[in-house]
Amino acid sequence: MQSKSPKRAAKTRLSVGLTDAELGELVALKNRHNVSMAWLGRRAIIEFIAKYQGEHTQLPLKLSNRSNYEQI
Repeated sequence: MQSKSPKRAAKTRLSVGLTDAELGELVALKNRHNVSMAWLGRRAIIEFIAKYQGEHTQLPLKLSNRSNYEQI
């Protein structure tokens, strides 16, 4: 009889649309630091949540301009 391995937390996939410039910057970071694109995405999300978690103010998002990563 095989013992059951502990259950891992469920993972959810996320799809994100990027401009060519945004993708180029992420690929350069990935290569420079020898990490995966998935790691970069998770790290960015973790840092964003930590920064704005618990705040009751409007997030600094300009929805009229799709690509404003330079301003963050």
